[in-house]
Amino acid sequence: MQLLTLVGMLITIVSVVFAMANTTEVTVTLLSSSFTGPLGVVLLMALGVGGLIVALVSTPGTLRRQWRIKHLDKRVAELEKTCASQKERIARLERGEDAPQLTPTPAFDVNASRLMF
Repeated sequence: MQLLTLVGMLITIVSVVFAMANTTEVTVTLLSSSFTGPLGVVLLMALGVGGLIVALVSTPGTLRRQWRIKHLDKRVAELEKTCASQKERIARLERGEDAPQLTPTPAFDVNASRLMF
């Protein structure tokens, strides 16, 4: 966090020095409107508009990736929980505890009372 603050301050200082060094008046015409101002200010405004466009274009993809990562993290947690419970069950079965109860069931039951309608 402090690194981002330092980088932001450095960019701000460089931008101010750049704007002060480029004081030549320029006129920018876009469609039917025009703007006159110092070259440094015009260039910084163009840089800001470009950054805004990049941010707007890249936001949907970033949000989609963040949603997918969050979804996959939940799935990993579920699978780890299932894996831990399966390992615990395997350990109990190896110790002889919690053995499955097998009840014999006849393959074919021929009870005439059940056959009545």
